[in-house]
Formats: sequence, structure tokens, C-alpha cells
Amino acid sequence: MSHAPAHSYNVLLIVADPKETEVYSDLIREVADCKVDVMTRVENQVGWIARSNYHLVVVEESARPAALGLLELIKRFSPVTSVIIIAEQANVEEAVAAIRLGAEDYLKKPFSLEAFKLAVKRGLDRKEIFGENSGVSSFLNLLNSCQMISASLEEEKIFRIVKSHLSRELKSDHSAIYTLKDGEGGQTEVVRVAEAPAEGQQDRAMEEILDIALQASNPLPRMVAAGEFQRFVDRGQLTPGLFIFRFRCAGEKDYFCVGLSPERPASLEAFEGRLRMLKAQIEVTGRNIEQYMGVQHLAYVDDATGLYNTRYLHYILDREIAQANAAQKSFAVLFADADHFKQVNDKHGHLVGTKLLNELGSQLRKLVRDRDTVFRYGGDEFVAVLSPCDLATARNVAERIRQSVEQHAFLESEGLSLHFTVSVGVALFPDHARSKKEIIDAADQAMYSAKRRSRNSVTMAGEAEPPSG
Repeated sequence: MSHAPAHSYNVLLIVADPKETEVYSDLIREVADCKVDVMTRVENQVGWIARSNYHLVVVEESARPAALGLLELIKRFSPVTSVIIIAEQANVEEAVAAIRLGAEDYLKKPFSLEAFKLAVKRGLDRKEIFGENSGVSSFLNLLNSCQMISASLEEEKIFRIVKSHLSRELKSDHSAIYTLKDGEGGQTEVVRVAEAPAEGQQDRAMEEILDIALQASNPLPRMVAAGEFQRFVDRGQLTPGLFIFRFRCAGEKDYFCVGLSPERPASLEAFEGRLRMLKAQIEVTGRNIEQYMGVQHLAYVDDATGLYNTRYLHYILDREIAQANAAQKSFAVLFADADHFKQVNDKHGHLVGTKLLNELGSQLRKLVRDRDTVFRYGGDEFVAVLSPCDLATARNVAERIRQSVEQHAFLESEGLSLHFTVSVGVALFPDHARSKKEIIDAADQAMYSAKRRSRNSVTMAGEAEPPSG
């Protein structure tokens, strides 16, 4: 696709209130000759937005976490696309987060019209200077990736940024993160790092091709032994070419970003230099994550069970809501409460009760997926956040928890072999709720509905109560 000439620009407005579209469009056209497209809902079009050669995207969003999530996704796909965020309400923390993620500006209503037009001009100039055909686009890609990595405190988010970075550098359409672990008989096994499930059959097919190609050439252990941090694997008679980037993040574990069918850069020396800088940024951020998690462990972990507490639950829900709104994905909240737990404390004492809660927390962690998170909400109440998750999966996980707790003998090591049950309520975002408070309340009310019905049961939010009597 050819680029627009310097006097004509492509701009996208994402505006919640259609009445304001004309105002924004007129202001933008006062700055330059622009073709302005308008969207009121993003839905699943973030990838399309970033690939549509927009010089500038203006996001007017009252739900600020969703706007930040959208900003991050656009920048992952297309660092050269400028983004301006306009918010009804804002604070310094959110503005700093937006700028760190690469926003051209973060404006709070009401704002100066001249300030808006200046932000538009900067955004258009930036895309013009750092366009895809520009010789500096690779360095802008690196700068943007390092900027986003430095703003991250989660390994999974860093993995996504690394994959997007190498996809742009090498025109590789599919990639995955792997690591190594010790297998049976002292053999080293290559393991794919768990990520949100890919959409569509084609992605699953690409995953299988990657796995087969890695198994055929088995380069990862050899890279570790040789101290290599990057390697191109030539195409074989039956296997595609690969590019492998080895790095460490938080901790001493080696990770490998493997890209399928890469294009070799024109200058391998310059490419390797950029890759070294990316690797250094990941390692610095990884150390920050370790320090941050060490400090946050005291604030975010419940002493009695070792699970996360409600403070961390609120953080996770803010994050999941932002990601769900940006990517139009759903997630589930499960609210579980032990039935008649007071009887355990009355009969065996509070020390036994605390040990039992600890074992219950360990059981719950085993009964959800690796990417899900379990929290102690308070007393004998527990919450699990399953993400991403649909209604059928949430119901199945909740039922698995109910059945497993019912069948489990607790504190056998203490010679007690106690049995009890749990009631579980399930709510789905955004089906049953559109805010953090609403999703917690919906799951909580569903749990109480399960208790009123029979206990030892699972109830979905919105299910009708049976007639009383």
C-alpha cells in the first residue's frame, strides 16, 4: 500500500458521543488536509486499525483503563501511528501511564482548542517523519518496544511486546514463547509458555508447525550451551525457517521468542545491535519486576492462605476490565464460600480452621488454569478470576471446584480427615456486569443464591431464584 502524500493524512476518530464527531473533525482539518474516519465502537478491530496506515488515532473514552488498553494494542501493532487520548476525568497517574505507553498527548476535558490542534500537528508530523518507509522506522520500533517494556510489571505483557516487535522487524506472521525444563531421564524438554488461546483454526495450525519445526532442529538447548541470544534457522526440506531470540526477564529462566518464516534484515549487524538493546531493556525491567513483586508480596498476599488478597483482586480486575474492553473478550469471576464453616471452628478450634483454609486455598489453585488467579476475599470466602473465559468454561470450572472440595478429605496429615462443601457463584464480564463493583456483587449474589437453594451448588449470575415455600 502506498503512503499518503505529505499534504494528505489519514486520521481515525474513536468517539463515544457521535455529536462530537463534527467538532473534532473540523479541528483536525484546521491543522492539515485530512481524511477523517469515525468509529463509535472498537470491537475486534484493533489489529485492523493499526494496519490501516492511519497517521493519527484520537480516542475519546470515558472509561480510561479501556483507552490505555487500546493505546497499548495499537502501539504494539504499529509504533509509528500517533495516538491522542481524551478523557472526561483524569489524574496524573493515568496521564503518566499513557505517555509511557507512547501516547502523543493525554487531554482532560475541557481542554484548550489550541492545545488539541498542537497535539494533532505533533502526531501527524511524527508519522510523516517516522513512516514505515523511513530508514529510522526500525529504531522507532525499538524505542517504542523498550518504552512499553519499561512501563510493564508483568512478564506476560512483556512477552506480547517482544512478539510484536520481532513480528514487525522480521515480517513474521506467527510467533510463540518457549522455555526449557528438565524432563524424565535428565532430558531437556521444550515447553510453550501458556498464553491466552489463539483465535481460529489457522493459529492452532501455526502453533503445531512451530512445535514440529523446533522438535526437528532442536536449537534451544544448543543456543544455551553456546551462549547465543539470537539465531536464524534455515528452512529445511520439510520445515520452515525460524528466528529465535533468547532472553531472561524476572528470574534466571531462559525464554525463547520463536518466529516463523522470518525475513532476514538487510543489515544483520544493525539488527543484532537493536536486539542487544531490546534484551538489555527486558533484563532491566525484569529486575524491576523482581523488586516490585518482592515489595508487593507483603501488601498483596494473605498471611493465612498464601493466596492473593482483596487489594490485589482490585488491581487484577482493573487490568482485566481494560483488556476485555480493548479486545472485546470476556472473563469470569467465581465467588466461593465454605458451607457451615463456623461448625469447624466451634468443634476443632480456630487454629485447625486456619490450617483448613490454607489447604482449601492450595486446592483451589490446582483446580483453575495456570493463567487464572485465586484470592482470599475474607473469612472463608474465596474469589477466582478466570481470563479469558466464556460462560460454559466458567460453569465447568466452578463445578469442578464444587465436586473436588466435596470429595476431598482435608487435614489428613493432622489425623482429622475433615469433609465440607462450598457454594459457588459465577458472573461473567461483560455479560453480567460492566464495572468492577458490579462484577464482584454479581458473583457474590450468585453465591448467596446457591447457599439459599441448597448449598454445595453452583449458581450463575442472573439465574432465577426458585419459588420460596
